[in-house]
Amino acid sequence: MADEIAEAATRLRAVIRTLNRQAQADTGEDSPTRSQQAALAWLEDRGPLSPGELATLERVRPQSIGQTVDTLAKRGWIKRTPHPDDRRQIVLSLTPAGRAAVHRGRTIRQAWFTEAMTTRLNAEERRTLIAAIGLLERIVND
Repeated sequence: MADEIAEAATRLRAVIRTLNRQAQADTGEDSPTRSQQAALAWLEDRGPLSPGELATLERVRPQSIGQTVDTLAKRGWIKRTPHPDDRRQIVLSLTPAGRAAVHRGRTIRQAWFTEAMTTRLNAEERRTLIAAIGLLERIVND
């Protein structure tokens, strides 16, 4: 049984990775990349963050987040402001255009998933998948 569970976990990770890639590929040319989308999502969820805090959330080195931050700022999706307590640091926050980019990407991915579930699965398979989603939520929330 342990081997079966380990194999299922491996397959599930691979499927989730592929689903994410396929959904991201369909977000359009003017949309953020996966790493940019992740950074924008953190800023939307958590509010303004320092580059170091963002790097920690993304589990990358602070130096690695610099290029992403530069690109997001050039595209007008984030703004940099001085840190209120330490003028040597900056704080990153979403602009209205950044918030729109996050929502546009989510809407496109949601439509892709909905269409795929509707056209590739029959009614019984969709019910099974919906039940499995509840089980997956228990795994991540317990």
